[in-house]
Amino acid sequence: MLLFVAPRSEFTVLDDWHGVLGLRGSGSHSVHMENARIPAYFTREASLADLPVEGGSVGSKLHGNPMYAHRAPSFYHGELAAVMTGIGYAAADEYARILSGRPLLLEPDRTRADLHDYQRHLGEALGLIRTAEAALQHTAADWMETCRRGVAGEAPFTMAEDNRLALMFLNAGRLAWDALQNILFRTAGSRHARDGERMQRYFRDAATYWTHVGPSMAEPLYRRVGCDRLGLPSDHIPLIP
Repeated sequence: MLLFVAPRSEFTVLDDWHGVLGLRGSGSHSVHMENARIPAYFTREASLADLPVEGGSVGSKLHGNPMYAHRAPSFYHGELAAVMTGIGYAAADEYARILSGRPLLLEPDRTRADLHDYQRHLGEALGLIRTAEAALQHTAADWMETCRRGVAGEAPFTMAEDNRLALMFLNAGRLAWDALQNILFRTAGSRHARDGERMQRYFRDAATYWTHVGPSMAEPLYRRVGCDRLGLPSDHIPLIP
């Protein structure tokens, strides 16, 4: 594994993210390099998933902020969980609007908001999304404290800590996904699965998250966290299939 910094003249950003199902605004473009020359001092033989950060890093010393001395996987999962929690709340807002604006077929003076089943659907979804937010906020604070302890020399930011935090973030994202796909999108009605509907867009964005490499790390993270607790080595378990 080799990490490197490429001079801007050595690569081209490809405009190839258009047409994806969701998260179209994230701009995850590919980068093309051909016959590129990278100076040796721009390289480092290391894996991004296992960079040593004991005692701080160049970034934490430069900015005076311990968050720049973190391990990568848990940070990435925190980003994804934050996106998914936001999508979950947006979908819940849209669901409430749909219920209040949808007259009942046989009682047009009432709306779906008056029906117990839909009230329960919304409440159940909000419970999951708020639990996801609570897990996200708690784990983010835990993550920052782990960075601080590492920089201060009190306790290293180990791979075991990274595994633990990454899995907690991942679970928060999955809770938000479950609320959206199993409850909100499923019961909103087919008319809201059409192009141009907000609920459809939120579902597409969340489904694209589900195809990301992050959620696919669940199984190896389960094993890693289990091995860490048992005192067994876990660094041989690859996170990316």
